[in-house]
Amino acid sequence: MKTEGTWEIPPLDDAPDIARPEVAGTGAILADPRHWPGIGVAGTGLAFAVLAAVLVTAGYPGLAIVGAVIAGAALIGGVALLVLERRRRTDQGDTGIVPRLGLGGNQ
Repeated sequence: MKTEGTWEIPPLDDAPDIARPEVAGTGAILADPRHWPGIGVAGTGLAFAVLAAVLVTAGYPGLAIVGAVIAGAALIGGVALLVLERRRRTDQGDTGIVPRLGLGGNQ
C-alpha cells in the first residue's frame, strides 16, 4: 500500500508519552547510581546478619560473633553512606539528580 506524500516523524521533544519529568519521581533512586554504594553495603550487612543467625542455630557461636560484628559494621557503614548522600543532596538543593537521564536538574 502506498501513501500520498512523505511520512514525517513527529518531534520527540516534549512528547507526553516519552518526556521525562523535571523533578525526581517514582524510580529515581534506581536511576541514580549515587545511592547504590550505601544500599550495597547495607545489603551486605543484612546478609551477614542472616549468616550470623544461621551460625548461632547451627552451633558455631564463635563464627556467629564474627559474622555479627561484620554485620553491625556493614549496616552502620551503609546507613552512614546513605545519610551522607542525602545530606549532600539536601545541601545542593537537588539540582544534580542525574541530568543525563533527564530526571531533574538543569538540562
